[in-house]
Amino acid sequence: MKLNTALKTLGFLALAATPVVAGTTAPAPKNPVAPAPAVNDDLGLTAGLGYHTNYIWRGINMGQHWVDASLAGAIPLIEGTRLAWDVNYGSLASDQDHLLPANPGNVQNLSFQRLQLGAAIQHDIGAVTASLGYRYYRNMGGLANPGGALGAVGFGMQDGQEVSLGLATALGPINVATSANYDYVNDSWYFDFDANTSIAITDSITLVPFANIGYGKNMNWQGNAFNGNLFTNGSGRDDVTGWTALNTGLRLQIKLSSRATLTPYIAANVPLGTTNSLAANVVPFGGPPGINDTPFKSVLTGGITLSVRF
Repeated sequence: MKLNTALKTLGFLALAATPVVAGTTAPAPKNPVAPAPAVNDDLGLTAGLGYHTNYIWRGINMGQHWVDASLAGAIPLIEGTRLAWDVNYGSLASDQDHLLPANPGNVQNLSFQRLQLGAAIQHDIGAVTASLGYRYYRNMGGLANPGGALGAVGFGMQDGQEVSLGLATALGPINVATSANYDYVNDSWYFDFDANTSIAITDSITLVPFANIGYGKNMNWQGNAFNGNLFTNGSGRDDVTGWTALNTGLRLQIKLSSRATLTPYIAANVPLGTTNSLAANVVPFGGPPGINDTPFKSVLTGGITLSVRF
């Protein structure tokens, strides 16, 4: 009897202790506190500030010491579709343009500024991203002033408005993209093909080799046709058609923080046959035959850009 009594007593004590040890029957709080949601303070904006030894635009060396600032973002629309937009403003910091003829009597080192506003609908189609976009160019400064036939100092540039269609994808480790751009103000087409890849050096440093090649049809680089400007094949109007230039180099992306990236780069711009031959086709304003051929020469360039995501 005493043994049975002792076993019953131990069983009762074990049963009484079980909720305390396991905690399975502890009462739930009457007003449970929900976990705080993660704070997302990312506005989806990226601001950039850059310096470039030369302003290379579609194969042409427009001038030296280009400084620009940009702001870009993307607005989600429906799944797989977004509206990407950007604003960019740049200026020749030293007013050292390369487009005016280097002849006595012509003013050199004219100023040049450019404002660009762009927007594009981007849609993911499997591994391919397609885009349909619009871009506005506002050309300003002494270089954009009418010249030539008007008798004023300047090269003469019109503003531009482009519509574009682009495709981008990845072929293994290589990112490729191509675009077709039509400037309906200047009646000019420009096509390009771009390729790059990323090589991780450390967790915060990435090397990005890149290459870009362009092709133009009725190219005029937004120069006024009636000015008899540089961009003609000798027919008396802007009609440059052919490969423009190969631009290739290395970017080094340095991650300064979770939001800031510093990107120095070095690149070579190599004008191809069509662009390289332009210097021989025009008599400059009031000067002897032949023009300043600097815009059409191969050049080694470099620069650095700081981008910050907000």
